[in-house]
Amino acid sequence: MEKLPEADNDDFKKQNKGKGPANGAAGPQQYYSGGYAPHYHHMAPPPPQLQHSPPPPPIAFQKDERTQRQYSKLKQKLEKKQNRNNGIDINSNTSTPSLSPRKELNGSRGGGSGGASSGAWSEGEGSSASASLQGDDDNDTQAVLDLLSATRKPQVSEMTPTSALVQWNSPLPEGVPLPRHELTYDLLLGDRGRYKAIYSGPSLSCRVRDLRPGCEYSVCLQIRAGELTGAASEAATFRAPAAPPDRPAAPRVTQRARTSLLLRWTATADNGARILHYLLEMNTGEGFVEVARPRTRQHTANNLQSQTLYRFRIAAVNEVGKSDWSDELTVWTTGAPPAAPQPPELQTATPDSLALIWKRRTQEEEFTLQMDDRMLGHGFLPVYAGHDLRHVCTGLRRATEYRFRLRCETADGQGSWSAEVIYPTLPERPAPPGRPVLRGKAHARAFRLKWDAPVEDGGSPIASYTLELDGGEGYRQAYTGPEREAHCDRLQPGTPYRARVCCENEAGLSDWSPTETVTTDATHSAACPAPELVGKTRATSAAVRWRQPDCDGGTPITEYRVEVVGSDDLPRIAYSGIDRECILRDLSPGHNYKVRVTAYNRVGASVPSPMLEIVTAPAPPDAPAMPIAFIESPNSARLEWTAPRDNGAQILDYRLEMSSTNVEESFSEIFKGIETSYIVRKLTPFSPYFFRVSASNAAGRGAPSGVRDVLMPRAPPAAPTGIRHEATADSLHVHWKAPVDHGAEIVQYKVEVDDSEFETEGIATEYCVEGLLPDTIYRVRVAALNELGVGEWSEPVRLATRPPPPRPPRLECVQRAHNYLKIKWGEGTASESTQYCLEMRALDLRDFRVAYRGSGRSFKVKKLKETTAYAFRIRASDDRGGRGEFSDPVEFCTTAAPPPALRAPTIELSAPRTALVEWESCADASFVLQCARAKDALYRQVYAGGETRYHLEELEHGCEYLVRVCAVRAGLAGAWSSTTRIVVPALVPTIGANSIGAGGRARRTRGTRTRLEPRQTALLILAAFVALALLVAVGVQRLVEPRP
Repeated sequence: MEKLPEADNDDFKKQNKGKGPANGAAGPQQYYSGGYAPHYHHMAPPPPQLQHSPPPPPIAFQKDERTQRQYSKLKQKLEKKQNRNNGIDINSNTSTPSLSPRKELNGSRGGGSGGASSGAWSEGEGSSASASLQGDDDNDTQAVLDLLSATRKPQVSEMTPTSALVQWNSPLPEGVPLPRHELTYDLLLGDRGRYKAIYSGPSLSCRVRDLRPGCEYSVCLQIRAGELTGAASEAATFRAPAAPPDRPAAPRVTQRARTSLLLRWTATADNGARILHYLLEMNTGEGFVEVARPRTRQHTANNLQSQTLYRFRIAAVNEVGKSDWSDELTVWTTGAPPAAPQPPELQTATPDSLALIWKRRTQEEEFTLQMDDRMLGHGFLPVYAGHDLRHVCTGLRRATEYRFRLRCETADGQGSWSAEVIYPTLPERPAPPGRPVLRGKAHARAFRLKWDAPVEDGGSPIASYTLELDGGEGYRQAYTGPEREAHCDRLQPGTPYRARVCCENEAGLSDWSPTETVTTDATHSAACPAPELVGKTRATSAAVRWRQPDCDGGTPITEYRVEVVGSDDLPRIAYSGIDRECILRDLSPGHNYKVRVTAYNRVGASVPSPMLEIVTAPAPPDAPAMPIAFIESPNSARLEWTAPRDNGAQILDYRLEMSSTNVEESFSEIFKGIETSYIVRKLTPFSPYFFRVSASNAAGRGAPSGVRDVLMPRAPPAAPTGIRHEATADSLHVHWKAPVDHGAEIVQYKVEVDDSEFETEGIATEYCVEGLLPDTIYRVRVAALNELGVGEWSEPVRLATRPPPPRPPRLECVQRAHNYLKIKWGEGTASESTQYCLEMRALDLRDFRVAYRGSGRSFKVKKLKETTAYAFRIRASDDRGGRGEFSDPVEFCTTAAPPPALRAPTIELSAPRTALVEWESCADASFVLQCARAKDALYRQVYAGGETRYHLEELEHGCEYLVRVCAVRAGLAGAWSSTTRIVVPALVPTIGANSIGAGGRARRTRGTRTRLEPRQTALLILAAFVALALLVAVGVQRLVEPRP
């Protein structure tokens, strides 16, 4: 609530100090609380008829005549009353009738008998006087009301920016007092349509203070006489004059560097006149000097000295004048930040605290200690900042590891963090477990006890529990293990046993729990085994089954009851029947439940089965509300959202997705975490973006929220990209890609070459810089301009002009053949960066084609025609000089090619010892025929000439011969053909002297074997296979056919 002006009325303050409005009062009292604020002045509670928020319209009264008549009438009535009073014996014991309108009105409300009572008055006279006074009082009341309604509006004068004098006239003429009534004037001040009482008293003037310069106010007046209240007068409107601005607060430093300081300050009250600018002065030790007149509330002071003290102050200027100077800001520019300190060391450790110490290197160092509690998941948080070398971290969890790191800070800035260290707190002894209770019903010789885990495990897991029983002979150990229930058997029926439990962890044994007394009983049916889960649980249901107890107690089981215990520990019966399988329904998603089964027979209920703990499947969380976007800059926006219902499973993370087209497939994840807000950076200005958020838990990912669309504001263009160039010895032709204009059309580009800056004509994305030095490196960068200013400069690139290109080497042919030529060029050692381009063409063609590119010094040109001339030319290029000129063409010719290999010759026996050999022909070639015996494979030439056939004579009977042929052309022999074999038949044996050898024995000649051709062999194999198939088919048919 804004501060209202204050009226100058000391009496009013003293009379109403500490008072509040009466309950049920109307008018200004609706704005008051139990006590006024310090700058308000209290007033006596006005009567219920007072209403002035907003004030009623002023009553249009007749000036002069009407007012004069009212004054005359009122004066006459008052004189008559005074005369009546003079005729009454004042010393008599009778009560004097009241002439006060207030008392008369009170008497009429209370139902009394009027102003007269028993006394010396006669009954008739007393009644007549009372009736006459009653009538006169009614007329006087009406006259006072009419008089107070004719109040004129107050007058405002002596105005200053913060105060004004309000005056008004009395409504009664001079010399006419109002009997037993005192006029009270209530001054109401209106600000923005709301009126509040600022003065109440008998004075005819009031000075209103604490006004706001340049603001418009209105005042009106109400007059009270006792409990009578007149209507509000006509409102008088005035405006407080403007004033110079208030004294601004001292500026503050938001960014501190070695040579610059970014100063910011808060806006001050303009006091009714718009602030034109601010005056910023700086003192370096020689007095304050004006450095800037910014219109905004921030300024960057550049070109400062490092590690230097500066003082700044600021004043605001509006149309009226200048404000007072603000408090001085003293700040140092930074130097080199300190190096990372050694990590803190552990001094002492307790279950709830860790004492850390570290070393100081210089006296100016201030330390910041951060701690990371992994269980909270908030990362490193500061726990100490100061000059001390020791800190005790308290309020820690026992037996928990914490990570710590340390950082030094000096006047020059903050150093880097030290290495992270991990220190654990110590565990404690656990608290006593819960009292052991009977699990189910006690049997004749056994019962089962269970107990609750201790409330505090001391920060270390419970390793084991120890159960002891006392049956009258002292305690003995009955169970030791990690479970929280135990089966005690081999007991005596009808015997009371006292049971107690203790637990143990890493720190030691706990105290014993309170004892529990259990008495064994008669036999009942045995307890059912723990129920089993059938399949997987669902979000709202689960199927369980159980086995019948090992012993039914001698009577059949008549009923099973399944109880479900939820998180409220209140069991409910989920099933009752004879079946041993049921479905638990009406469960909540993601909740833990305990299920147990109790068997009933004729005797009663058995001990409940062991608990089956099940967890219902959680459901994905609901869709969050539509995220709220706050634009922070043209390149960033902050998104906030509220957490939805988790549906039984804790929300693991939120996924914020963004799209630029609002198409389902185009949304991509930009944030994943547990926080409910995220700042999206690196956005493109003047581009639409669409955001939605979804929550995930163990059940999966929930539905996404509604899509929030955000349009980023306009900004200067982005930095050009893709800078490339074409260099010569004295120029650089720079090309680039046009950047995004960010909502304002690009009008020009700036090209910066070293210290020189050039501007393009229009929006061309290229520029040629001439007059450069050869073989020189230049630093080039480009920026775009639009109506919002110069955009970001591109990344600077280093471009170099080229040196003169290298000269072409001399070509020579070092090796030639009928289908290739090996070309060599260059002398001495060449640089690896030198590249060569060898081109060739046939003499019958017009254009050269590339035969080789690379850094080699020779190349073999293959797949050429024999005895053909080719022209070659070459040029050299390197990374610096570029491409040189081609050399003059040089001609080289290929040699003649040897003839191709012939196919295998054909041989036919034309006589017993003669064979005809034939082979294919070859143009412009002669032939060489060779023959050899197969057993030694020693070929000898039997023919050389141009014919394509030859007769082999005087072959030996029974020998096998090998024959091959090759072609010869221009002195070059081709490859040998494939070998052809021929077998000369042996002689037919005859009886006679020729058949007997020198030793007198007859020689046995071997007959020749007829060889089958491959075609005949294939036909024979096919016929045999068909015959075999027919035989197999006939055999199978005989086996399958039924016998008659």
